[in-house]
Amino acid sequence: MHPFILKVKKYIEHHQLIQNGDRLLLACSGGADSVAAVLTFYELKEFYNIKLGIVHTDHQLRGDESAEDMDFVEQLANRLDIPFYGATLAVPARMEAEGGNVQVICREERYAYFDTIMQQEHFDKLVLGHHADDQIETIVMSLVRGSLASSLTGIPITRPFSDGSIIRPFLCVTKEEILDFIQVQEQSYRHDPSNDKHTYTRNRLRHTVVPLLRQENEHVADSIRTFVEKQQQDDIFLQKLAKEKFDQLVTIKSKSSFFMDTKEFSGIPVALQRRVILILLKYLYDSSNTLLNNRLIESILAACNEQDGNTVIHLPKGFFLKRHYSQVQFSSYPIQSLPIQTQLIEEDCWSAVGAGYSIYLTRNLNEQVPSDEKWFVQLENDSIPLSARPRMEGDRIHLKGMSTPKKVSRLFIDEKIPTEERAVWPILVSAKNDIMAVIGLRYGQQFEKNRNMQNFVLYVRVIKP
Repeated sequence: MHPFILKVKKYIEHHQLIQNGDRLLLACSGGADSVAAVLTFYELKEFYNIKLGIVHTDHQLRGDESAEDMDFVEQLANRLDIPFYGATLAVPARMEAEGGNVQVICREERYAYFDTIMQQEHFDKLVLGHHADDQIETIVMSLVRGSLASSLTGIPITRPFSDGSIIRPFLCVTKEEILDFIQVQEQSYRHDPSNDKHTYTRNRLRHTVVPLLRQENEHVADSIRTFVEKQQQDDIFLQKLAKEKFDQLVTIKSKSSFFMDTKEFSGIPVALQRRVILILLKYLYDSSNTLLNNRLIESILAACNEQDGNTVIHLPKGFFLKRHYSQVQFSSYPIQSLPIQTQLIEEDCWSAVGAGYSIYLTRNLNEQVPSDEKWFVQLENDSIPLSARPRMEGDRIHLKGMSTPKKVSRLFIDEKIPTEERAVWPILVSAKNDIMAVIGLRYGQQFEKNRNMQNFVLYVRVIKP
């Protein structure tokens, strides 16, 4: 048996990825990784007494090239006498109808087809060809982008899927080892030219950062694999504890309404607090993290660790966090105004903040966003995220050219703002609750009309009827 296959076999047995008699569906794109997986399990099928199938999807994004990929995989399946399942997915039509992220849509369509075949043909496990280099890229991406997870757990070795599970037996081998194995087998494979482009973050990391890491440590893949496996073991244990705490602390009134006592919540370790919040958000958003970010999570944690006063945080998709002293409600139901309302300002999207104004905050200084006002501002890490809220008693703003801060209440009088509008006029504040701007009226001394060394742009749009 080839040393490459022996290494994979040892990894399979160490993690108990396969049981005798399993039915395995091999996802094969035609690339080197998945072709190597097909060859490996073809060699191991008698040893484990397993049944194999090969599945392939054409996303119709590369015309004849992607159609030729399917032909190649089908021919490989026929040569090895392995059942083949293929589908042409309507990704272009869905993109035209819905828009959105093409990679997300491809993944959703692809996995939906995998699920269908798993159930129809009674496969136990879906085999994916992710390898050790993919794990390096994933960990670095999580660090660069800021992971929503409570720890860096990388690509899981196995996870539930359809009526069975997904397994990734190649996480123990590198891309170089895969290519060497393919070459020894004298096996051809398909190459997707989009993998060479630097359009996507993962590709840039693959071609620039990963080679530098290997220069520092040629065994970096083994180091990261060991690190990730330990992280995954720790996370499984902490997730179990967090679920127990969730069941104790959170009262579920309906699928869109949850209650929690902040006095009890603030008494558990932060590591469990964050995981409890993530479990709750998975209930609200049906396990999707696409609209969430770390700043939002931190704001939720801060609100859930307070017992004084009232706070409202606007969450994605029409949900709210409403805290009244020590009682927190997560809900999609309409809420009544409270003395203090806080709306977290997310970056790179428009936020309607009240009084007929909408704002757009971005770090992309070169972006051109149609608006009525454009301001440059320098924001330090401890000042973000920004929030918009109504005026509070005693609010003062430091305006350029003034030696002392000006009362916001006096500003409203000077600007002749009607009394009924003053209560809902948006005040832009920093994470430290410093007054940054009275939107549409006056902007603090940090704001400039001309670009200099600032790191953010604030666009303001009038949406009054």
